[in-house]
Amino acid sequence: MKNIIPEGNNGPGTVVGVNVALTGVLKDQSDIAVYGMVEGEVVSDNLVIIGQTAQIKGPVRGQVVTVAGIVRGSIEASEKLEILSTGKVFGSIGAKDLVVHSGATISGKVTMAGEEEEVTTSPASEATGDETASKSGNQAEGEPAVAEKTEAGAADVLLPDDD
Repeated sequence: MKNIIPEGNNGPGTVVGVNVALTGVLKDQSDIAVYGMVEGEVVSDNLVIIGQTAQIKGPVRGQVVTVAGIVRGSIEASEKLEILSTGKVFGSIGAKDLVVHSGATISGKVTMAGEEEEVTTSPASEATGDETASKSGNQAEGEPAVAEKTEAGAADVLLPDDD
C-alpha cells in the first residue's frame, strides 16, 4: 500500500506516521492516513486509510474507509468500506458498500446502509432458507468477499470457497 494520499482542493490531509502514537480525536475535512497508533476517534469527511502497520483503538468514520491494519472499534463508512487481506476489524461496521478480501478478519455486527431492497431468492436458496446460497458458489478464488443486504438491513458476508 502506498504511503501517498492524493492531493485534493484542501491539501494532502493528515498522515500519522509509523512511529507516531496519538491519543484523542483526529479529525480532518481532507483525507486521513494512519500508519501508526491512534487511541481515540478518527473522523474524515473524505478518505480514511488504515495502513498495514496501523493500530486504531476507537471509532473510525469517513466517506470511504480502507483497512489494512487493526481497528478495535466501530467503523462507519458513508460510501464504501474495504477491508484488505491484512485488515482486522473488532467492532461493528456500517457501510453502504462493503468489500472484504480473503484473509481479512471481522468480529462484530455488519450493517449495510442505504435504501431498503427486496431480497429475491432462487429455488436452491428457498429450499435451504439461505438467501446467499445461490451466489456463494459463483465467486472466483482470490476474489474479495462481497456483503449483500438481507431483509433486515444486516449483511451476510460471502467468502471465497477454499476448494
